[in-house]
Amino acid sequence: MGIFNTDGRLHPFLTIFIAVLGTGAEMERKNIKFRINSGKEKYIAEGGKVGRKEGYRKSDEKLQEDYAGVIKQLRKGYPIRMIAKNEGVGISTVQRMKKKFVDVA
Repeated sequence: MGIFNTDGRLHPFLTIFIAVLGTGAEMERKNIKFRINSGKEKYIAEGGKVGRKEGYRKSDEKLQEDYAGVIKQLRKGYPIRMIAKNEGVGISTVQRMKKKFVDVA
């Protein structure tokens, strides 16, 4: 017999069963989300901190110190890929330095 009736239509019990399973799965997802959020709220209420730790980002002064060669070459107008290769840094690092310190317009 399978999932289809003898006339080729989907078995009616199967469609109901699938709908019930879908509803149960949706309810479980909502329950999990509620539990996670309530646990997070409790943690914050008790003084816990969420998010990135303080000082995970370098200050502008530290960036200028660490990437002085990159900034110098950018100001001279050298290509980004060449600077990255010369300084041993990634292309995205050079692009970030350009955006932060050179293209200040």
